Amino acid sequence: MRSSRLGKTLATLTAATAMALGGTLMTATGAAAVDGSACKVNIKNRQMAAGSFGAQTWSGPGSKYTKKAYLQSFEGFYARCYTTNSHGNRWYYGDPNGRSYRAWVYAGNVFTP
Repeated sequence: MRSSRLGKTLATLTAATAMALGGTLMTATGAAAVDGSACKVNIKNRQMAAGSFGAQTWSGPGSKYTKKAYLQSFEGFYARCYTTNSHGNRWYYGDPNGRSYRAWVYAGNVFTP
């Protein structure tokens, strides 16, 4: 009787632990957000704009990060700095016009008007 109760307790504990870990793993993101500390070159509020097809903003300098908002065609972006990711692509960090957050945008999707 005693070993049966112990077995049930261990099974319940194992199931509860698995559910807790599974819930945590399901809610974790693939890549954490990266702030401006990842920048290699500082620039002071360079006015830029999304290209004719718009531009996706990201939580870090690469498409492996979480998508943020989408900039519409020719929508403004104030670049504060930039970095080059592991693939050699330049990414700008800054403020999308009229938005209350900062984000990263791929250099190939924006231009200096």
